[in-house]
Amino acid sequence: MESEPTNTCTPDRATAPSGSPESDSAAAPPPAPPNSLPADLKPEAVRVARVLTDELAAVDSPEAADRVAERIEQLAAGIEEGTRGTQAADAPGDAADAVERAAAYGPKAACAADVLTETAAQAVAPSVHAPAAAHAAGAILPPGDDAPTPEARRGRRLLSAAMLRRMGRLQALDTMLFLSINRLPHPHVANVLADGITLITTGGWIWLLGLAAARVKGVSDSQRAFRLAAPCIIGATSAVEWPIKSLFRRKRPFIDVVRALVIGRRPDGFSFPSGHTAAAFSGAWIVSTVYPQRAPVFFALASCVGFSRIYVGAHYPGDVLVGATLGMVIAEAIRRFVH
Repeated sequence: MESEPTNTCTPDRATAPSGSPESDSAAAPPPAPPNSLPADLKPEAVRVARVLTDELAAVDSPEAADRVAERIEQLAAGIEEGTRGTQAADAPGDAADAVERAAAYGPKAACAADVLTETAAQAVAPSVHAPAAAHAAGAILPPGDDAPTPEARRGRRLLSAAMLRRMGRLQALDTMLFLSINRLPHPHVANVLADGITLITTGGWIWLLGLAAARVKGVSDSQRAFRLAAPCIIGATSAVEWPIKSLFRRKRPFIDVVRALVIGRRPDGFSFPSGHTAAAFSGAWIVSTVYPQRAPVFFALASCVGFSRIYVGAHYPGDVLVGATLGMVIAEAIRRFVH
């Protein structure tokens, strides 16, 4: 078992007394102006967002970013997401208290690492404070270049590049594909459409509603398609959304959670595999067995769901690919059992 990294904590540079070595050796970056933060953040999330913004601003060179990335790997080494989330939930105070403590007593050279790892832990903690940490992280660390201040944007770019350099080839490729899609233009109408797709495709019920409407209109074979699709879609979606996702969440290395937060994937919710995509492709697969001539249309619709999950920042392409595969495999297994 690997030992925990030694925490050479020192008082935060922003709180060091005037005239002290800490204040003389390095000036603290200016705090994030209140009006630079998203207006919809709640007070607890605002506190987390301000700390994140200030610490990102302190990452001012590739060398500084490498130091932060190295300490993140030390802090997260050998820890699973479930374990670290439970530790965060047991910490005194709320999520903002924990993040502010990390900023106040993290080592000067890589204080951002302590803040980012604590924010990630609070975001996945089984507690009522997790949404505040997740919302703050999503606002300050989106995949696009949208941090609240120029200094924070610079630090974010440097840190993302440092994290990418430390990833394996497949993980780096998955991340770069994610960024290439998620950094596409986000006009308001596209965001509303993507969010709407997420809402109406939750659980795969849209397939069953469509088949029910087809039955009402007297479409041929629609009754057989509905009876076949219902157990297959519900079964495949349920399997992916609960036991499979829960297992992967508990066992996922915590370093992957922190990397995802830095890169800009939304930290809230379960990531691997994509449940929406599993539901979409299970429906496309089963309905195509009844209407094979329309299979291209069904799979095109399912692909739109998968694309939207990457576009809104909820999943990596790998999450979507595995979700689609599991959805089809489980649906086909249920179909054969039903037959």
